[in-house]
Amino acid sequence: MPRYVLSARLLHWLMALGFGFMWLCGYAMGSLVAEDGPWEEILMSLHISGGVTLLGLLVLRIGIRLTNRPPALPHGLSPLEKLGSHLGHLALYLLPLAVFVLGWAEADFGGHGVHWFSFVMPKVFPTMEMWGTINVEDLADTLHTYLAYLMLAVAVVHVAAVVKHRWFDGHDVLGRMGFGRPKE
Repeated sequence: MPRYVLSARLLHWLMALGFGFMWLCGYAMGSLVAEDGPWEEILMSLHISGGVTLLGLLVLRIGIRLTNRPPALPHGLSPLEKLGSHLGHLALYLLPLAVFVLGWAEADFGGHGVHWFSFVMPKVFPTMEMWGTINVEDLADTLHTYLAYLMLAVAVVHVAAVVKHRWFDGHDVLGRMGFGRPKE
């Protein structure tokens, strides 16, 4: 069975764990933790540092994807399934990028800046509260949140497609991202 290159497989699973952490952390900040309390500050710091880490991994992953051809799709997929696969994978690259940019913008617009653990990251966006009648920090926050949930929905569809192909169609697409002995 053809597989993705090892570096792509490692990054896939590492980033999947990272995004799981980010969604849980973001949910906890928005729903479970008192605003302006010590836990919010800790979670926000972890969330931002995790986001910077995942952004770096995403850039690396895009480089790997551009320099290594992915394995061919399984035989017997309908044109709609092929289109869905390509669009889904494209969304799993573009949505995280948009979420990271919006998170960085939110931190910079609000004057907080981005820190990767204890390292100060470059300021990409100007500190500004308003742009005309728009509160840009709030807008970036709202878009960051909505696109993160959209990305979660795309990830759920991605996992559902893997289940569908494996247990209903007999295509072991999960094996293409696995680490054990490949099945012949």
